[in-house]
Amino acid sequence: MTGLTLLIFLLGQTGGDSLVPARTDSVVQMVREKSPGRAVLLSFLIPGGGQIYTRNYWKAALIAPAELVLGYLSYQEEVKTRQALQAQDTSAYIFHRDRRNSYLFWTGAVIVFSMADAYVSAHMFGFDRQLRLSLNYGRVGLELAFR
Repeated sequence: MTGLTLLIFLLGQTGGDSLVPARTDSVVQMVREKSPGRAVLLSFLIPGGGQIYTRNYWKAALIAPAELVLGYLSYQEEVKTRQALQAQDTSAYIFHRDRRNSYLFWTGAVIVFSMADAYVSAHMFGFDRQLRLSLNYGRVGLELAFR
């Protein structure tokens, strides 16, 4: 039920990018917003996809390999679990089953973190540019005041 609610929420949030005016004292600049729903959906479907969509390439370079490596390790442990089950080796089966479950947990945790990061990054998209403009304008004002 929660998954269905999340899917409905995401589909409602997947509007396209939009331009909004960003005002910093005397400067009005158009800043492109990113859709949070689209960012989350891309992050769920493609490792690092939400980070690439929100132009956080260094985050994508960390998250994508983490998801892929953990997924691969989960798969390898699943293969070993099935081999131990066929060989009727109970201790090996339990060992590999627990490792597989641990890797799956961490894979899920990285995916959820990636989705949350993409959501926040989409909401904050363009904020750093607005902040830089504000700070630069304030410095010019301070420099003029002290001259």
